[in-house]
Amino acid sequence: MWTLFILAGASQIRISRADVAEIRDAVRRISSLAHARIMVPDQSPAEQPFAADGRGPEFALQLYFESRAAADALLTVGSELAHLGLLSRMPPHEVTHQLMQVRSFPTEAAAPAEPCLTFLVTYPGTAEDTRHWLDYYDKNHPPIMVRFPAIREVETYRPVEWTSALPYARGTVLQRNKVVFDKLADLVAALASPVMAEMRADGRTFPPFTGKTTHFPMTTWRVDGLNT
Repeated sequence: MWTLFILAGASQIRISRADVAEIRDAVRRISSLAHARIMVPDQSPAEQPFAADGRGPEFALQLYFESRAAADALLTVGSELAHLGLLSRMPPHEVTHQLMQVRSFPTEAAAPAEPCLTFLVTYPGTAEDTRHWLDYYDKNHPPIMVRFPAIREVETYRPVEWTSALPYARGTVLQRNKVVFDKLADLVAALASPVMAEMRADGRTFPPFTGKTTHFPMTTWRVDGLNT
């Protein structure tokens, strides 16, 4: 499975429910799409975990494809993504995109609520040995994540060689990953659980890399593709 992240940091734009509905309809019409996620910053009236990381993207669109060819076809001039509703109203330099390969780690839980809460994590730095770092992470960290209480989904994403003709900036992060819960309260409880102590301990064993890690709670809606 392949995924294309499109993230907008346009600080002057606040995403409304009407905007979400508009882009949901537009995304659903992409014939090559397996499914997608639309994310905006969580607005739960509670203290946000990792608030020091900032607000994060004002909008994130995650598109999933069954094949690399299907993903590549949407990175061309004139594709459906070049002028996709809400994105066309944002300054191109404030929108980044990156094609990545998906690794999923099954949990024993049912599908999450609608909308749900995604804890979107990014490693924007570099590693001395990228492949070794990614393989080490996938071997050791997700098996701990899937044991969080109330966890619904766990995925990691690794960069690939890719080209794009879309009018957005290119993302170059080392890795992204996400854990999904029904709501913010479940995430907060998970971060306070004994599993989090295991996560921190494992994090201290990571191979060398530079750069900070960011964590953003995002309210998330699922979009099913035409063939789903």
